[in-house]
Amino acid sequence: MELSIANAAKILEFSIDRGWLQGDLRLAEVAGEGNMNRTLRIVTDADSIVLKQSVPFVAKYPDIPAPIDRDHVEAAFYHALEGLPLTTKMPKFLGHAPEHHLLALEDLGPASDCTDAYSTMAIDPDIPQLLSWLHDLHQLQVESSLFTNRDMRTLNHAHIFEIPFEDHGSNRVAQRAKDLGAIYLSDGVTLLHGDYYPGSWLRTTQGIRVIDPEFAFAGAAEFDLGVFAAHLAFAGKDDAAIRNALGHYQSTQPFDLRLALGFAGIEVLRRLWGVAKLPLPENRPDQVTTWIEWATAMVLDT
Repeated sequence: MELSIANAAKILEFSIDRGWLQGDLRLAEVAGEGNMNRTLRIVTDADSIVLKQSVPFVAKYPDIPAPIDRDHVEAAFYHALEGLPLTTKMPKFLGHAPEHHLLALEDLGPASDCTDAYSTMAIDPDIPQLLSWLHDLHQLQVESSLFTNRDMRTLNHAHIFEIPFEDHGSNRVAQRAKDLGAIYLSDGVTLLHGDYYPGSWLRTTQGIRVIDPEFAFAGAAEFDLGVFAAHLAFAGKDDAAIRNALGHYQSTQPFDLRLALGFAGIEVLRRLWGVAKLPLPENRPDQVTTWIEWATAMVLDT
């Protein structure tokens, strides 16, 4: 069953049978601009939900193969958080149809992701709660084999630590990327979101909500923190402000700051040099140079 507007009637019938929804169809539309998955919002005269379907490629880049079972990891993530305050900052998990690689989630209503932080919207008011959520997540220790998430990590590893450095940067930077990539692939017990950046944060009428944990895995907390720090840089924060923000996390949970900043450097460089570009303001060559210089320094300092 393909998740599409054309299949809306069939999808509604399936959702009613699963107890996810009720009522008569009023609207079916694509829900947001997802990169990895197909999404669909189904609105009836009684309720609404958002459905998310894994496909065997990256939805935004169909020429890039991707593990189709990533829905199992996302469902496991929601189950791992069940009953915890962390879930109040995520859409409610309504159900999983693994035979269709389909997830049912609460419709959060009018919302936009936080990539506006790169241009028009200040991220400062949101930093404390975003770090607090991440801190609480990292308190969870998991041993489920699902959270090795090996296939998704292998995909991510290639696009973060390898491909961007094939034609960019020095040999030293490429070697450090390789070293950091090995740490990324190492298994641990700390549960990570795995893609903690503004595209995974929604501004809703109820406040910030965290979405899209299909890259979740058990590993080094410094990776999540590094990705978070990199996007503070893209949002206009300088080195001092980034270190200060991470210091709030470190005050209650020790971590390796140099390692986190090394991952931050890798994330900055891969977003500038790799496939997964960001909606950054155009015509800012001086700023790009500054980002590259900072990121390179962070990578080489690990």
